[in-house]
Order: sequence, then structure tokens, then C-alpha cells
Amino acid sequence: MNPELAQLQKKLDLILNELYPLIREYAQIRHSFPQARRESSKVLEQFLLQIMRMTKQVSQEYNDDLMQGISLLKLKMLQ
Repeated sequence: MNPELAQLQKKLDLILNELYPLIREYAQIRHSFPQARRESSKVLEQFLLQIMRMTKQVSQEYNDDLMQGISLLKLKMLQ
């Protein structure tokens, strides 16, 4: 693997390590407050949309589709 890409992978792994407890906290909130599920879904949706917006913006800045080669179906199916 390209050294720069390997370094990026390490940084992404660190972010995932920080994100996992937050996702568990999100699940706990939904479990504890079922009446807030619709609202909590919007919170997660906005977070994921922001990631997609940032990716699209940077893609435009670099004139390079950063999503090229990524299967959205695969992401949806979690494979």
C-alpha cells in the first residue's frame, strides 16, 4: 500500500475508534427514550449527510469524484 494511503488509513481507524462509543451512546438513547427515535434518526441522518456533503465539496474542489469505485449498494447492504 502507498505509504501516504497507509497513513490515511491509520487516521481513519483512529476516527472509527472514537466514533464507535458515540454510536453506542446513540443506541442507548434510542433504547432509553423510544419516543425520541424519530428525532434521533434525524440527528444521525444529518451527520451522515454532512459527511457526504463534505465528500462532494472536496470532489468538486479537486475535480475528482471521491465516490467513484464505491458501491452505495454495498454500503447499504453492509457487506
